[in-house]
Amino acid sequence: MATPLPIPSEGETSISRPNPSYDPLKELSKPFILDPASRSYKHQYANIYFVRLVELRPVVEDRAQQRWNGVRGKPPLLPRILNLTRSQLCYIVGTVYMDMPLKPNVLEDMARDHWLAPPAPRAKFFSAQDAVHLEDESGRVRLVGDVIKREREREGGGLVTGVIMAALGMETSSGDFEVIDLCFAGLPDVLKPSAGPSKVNGKGKQKADDADVEMEDDKQANGSGEKTWVALVSGLSVGAQEAPADLKAELLVEWLIGEGGGPSDQLDGGRIARLILAGNSLTTPIRGEDDKKIKRFNSLSKPVFQNHPTKTLSALLSDLLASSLPINLIPGPSDPAGATLPQQPLPKVMFGGKAKTEGLECETNPCWMEVGERSFLGTGGQTVDDIFMYLPGSSRLAMTRRTLEWRHIAPTAPDTLWIYPFPDADPFIIKHRPDVYFIGNQPEFETALVGEPDSPTRIVLLPSFAKTGTIALVCLETLECKTINFEVPVWVGEKVEVKEEGEDADENME
Repeated sequence: MATPLPIPSEGETSISRPNPSYDPLKELSKPFILDPASRSYKHQYANIYFVRLVELRPVVEDRAQQRWNGVRGKPPLLPRILNLTRSQLCYIVGTVYMDMPLKPNVLEDMARDHWLAPPAPRAKFFSAQDAVHLEDESGRVRLVGDVIKREREREGGGLVTGVIMAALGMETSSGDFEVIDLCFAGLPDVLKPSAGPSKVNGKGKQKADDADVEMEDDKQANGSGEKTWVALVSGLSVGAQEAPADLKAELLVEWLIGEGGGPSDQLDGGRIARLILAGNSLTTPIRGEDDKKIKRFNSLSKPVFQNHPTKTLSALLSDLLASSLPINLIPGPSDPAGATLPQQPLPKVMFGGKAKTEGLECETNPCWMEVGERSFLGTGGQTVDDIFMYLPGSSRLAMTRRTLEWRHIAPTAPDTLWIYPFPDADPFIIKHRPDVYFIGNQPEFETALVGEPDSPTRIVLLPSFAKTGTIALVCLETLECKTINFEVPVWVGEKVEVKEEGEDADENME
């Protein structure tokens, strides 16, 4: 835990919240914005694979040349896969394609003569019958050998469709390519802090280009020697059927505005400079619940409808913004922002007028931002969830790290992850490594530092707050990461649902 600020004496005012600079990094976030006027779904998804290969091929080729420069025989780089010559040691660059029998195939389903009920969704597509291929504009070749087998079986390893990589080896008599070694794009350089008029303060207003003003802001944030924290929360699920979910959210709000816990807890909450809500802030509607509520409403003397989830979330955000805590709101799978990536920002009008939403930044999913000269890259979790189905392991932290090594946020898109059919771009390519890389809506909290010691990247996997009550705090000065848990006790007299003769009824249980 951070060392608390000195407890104010009786009669003193509450602490002042740190106010580090903020930059929305519009140049990096702009590719995720879809113009409604020109949006079209008539384009072919093959363009995305082509652009991905064109942009990442030079990076992979340079790294492969450095990696295999000392190999005996100096294996050459073949510009096209079709140029393979049997028994010649060489290396090729292309896009990975996984032939997986367990992967859903819409075309096969439509071609069946007799329609059957769809099977239950699988947790994994991985099987022993999978085949790995590497392809470019000229053709495709199957990759075989012990290296491929070990890569797929080791914890944190594996390959997924859409990854750009180089393979060193030779063609066999059967026409396959026996692999000796693999090479990926590797970790990109850390994004350098931005400068200039785009720098803004915590509430989103322009800062003057004045050194004295910048120095004054730095003194306000760090003059006391205390650490400045950014809070990362995912899966608030406001409006869930379970009452504790919203109660946990209320406890979180009280702590963030400095009204929860003892004096030390209140001061620690006051050191939070910014709150990032990483997906699933609203609960997923449950099919059939409306009919059930109407039935219960007609049979009981009082209404059983809950408050509108959007109004509840709006009230929570309003309380936080009133305490001068700026908020970045990122949509997730359960939020009303569309099913395809990149999800577009939620309209601010959902949460009130302009006066009530000052300090609220509605972001895309994925999104970039910079807080206090620390760059942040985050998603709502769909990218890692989809990669998880391809790989045999269970370490989502290792899978998240692989996305940095592959330099791509969502390599499985558009194969099994729904995205917009960009005609001439692939915005999910990671051209710069962020200081903080967070993934929302994961099963549990995990974190690690990757990269060079002098320029590391903090990876943070965020669990559902509604289920775990866990939030993550990242220090802007040191990239230290810690968690805080909020729990709601089970009270005597709590309402529970009991069933009588096939109907639902609420009773107070003593």
